[in-house]
Amino acid sequence: MATVLFNSSPDILGRSQLRQQLRHQRRQLTFYQQKQASRALIQRLQKQSFFKQAQKIGIYDAMDGELDITALIQQAHKSYYLPVLRRFPKQRLAFVRITSWHRLAKHRYGMKEPQYRPRLMIDDLDIVLMPLVGFDNAGNRLGMGGGYYDRSLAYQKKTTLVKVGIAHDCQEVGSLANMAWDIPLDVIVTPSRLLIT
Repeated sequence: MATVLFNSSPDILGRSQLRQQLRHQRRQLTFYQQKQASRALIQRLQKQSFFKQAQKIGIYDAMDGELDITALIQQAHKSYYLPVLRRFPKQRLAFVRITSWHRLAKHRYGMKEPQYRPRLMIDDLDIVLMPLVGFDNAGNRLGMGGGYYDRSLAYQKKTTLVKVGIAHDCQEVGSLANMAWDIPLDVIVTPSRLLIT
């Protein structure tokens, strides 16, 4: 699918409207296109040195047309952690190790999360893989609008944490207005390319 670049200037197209358009666009991908894109992205990600060296990796449960990266948990010698959305200090994310998708429960947003396990904060991870709604070449990201990742990353002290955005190629926009609370990414991975910011 060809990349469609939206002009995301706040005075022309608000973030909320842009978010709706990009979410609609990724939901229009067929099941086959989604599977192919996820497979290509995982292969690209696994070739990267930052991924090969990482032991503790924050992932997500795909929904709403996001790229499904859950096949990663089958890779040996790595530990994978899902975010849990409970009332932590200032609504920051904590991460819980997963060993099986069968032992997960859905939370209020419909995503799966592990229950009753020790929690890590974002600084305890080597990499955090974040689903994107939109992104630009400068590494700016547009998320779902809840601010959970931005709030969590704002308190991050670990300088070696690699912040990786995961997106379909069709989610790239010409430029995104960087809001004061937005935390830029280190890397963006799509099925067809790797963007180091």
